[in-house]
Amino acid sequence: MDVQTLVKEVVFHDSQIIHIPSSFELIGKGRSASVFRLRETDLAVKVFYPGCEKLAEIEAGVYEKLDNHDFFPAFYGKGDHFIVMEYVEGITFYECLVTGVPITEDMIERVDAALDFACHLGLNPSDTHLKNMMLTHDGQVKVIDVVRFTQDFECPQWNDLKKVYRVLYRRKFVPKKYPVFFIEFIIRLYRRKLLPI
Repeated sequence: MDVQTLVKEVVFHDSQIIHIPSSFELIGKGRSASVFRLRETDLAVKVFYPGCEKLAEIEAGVYEKLDNHDFFPAFYGKGDHFIVMEYVEGITFYECLVTGVPITEDMIERVDAALDFACHLGLNPSDTHLKNMMLTHDGQVKVIDVVRFTQDFECPQWNDLKKVYRVLYRRKFVPKKYPVFFIEFIIRLYRRKLLPI
């Protein structure tokens, strides 16, 4: 069965998943789309929610500009309200904090290099947060979810994360593993601009 046919079987109510075909495995859920792995393949299919369909075209355009650079998942194609890309095996930087996998200076520098590369192409990386950066099983770093790389405003998130990393996280006495509730609490404080960053 082809991807287009499988995508037609996906049913959303707003952003809630009502039905997915058995060939799809949910691997991620965001504010504008859900991402599924096509079982027994290296393909990921990002299906946009009702009202967010136009973002498929925008994200496809960003991936086309990135031209399958190693910093990002390979892009394979698009449909009316979905895109098909490489399934990246690994863990997000968020999961690194939850499981205690150290985030290294090299990982930070690779994200910087990826974002610089995107900027040189005329893109404006934004929405770069811990769930949008992955450490692959073979030690590479990839930036995923590039749909907001065309926004006009300057997003401070990545620079703020780097500041916290360099000022606090990499100190020897600072723990490298945190419970989810603590991370989510910090994220809420950050979004409300209640942290002195």
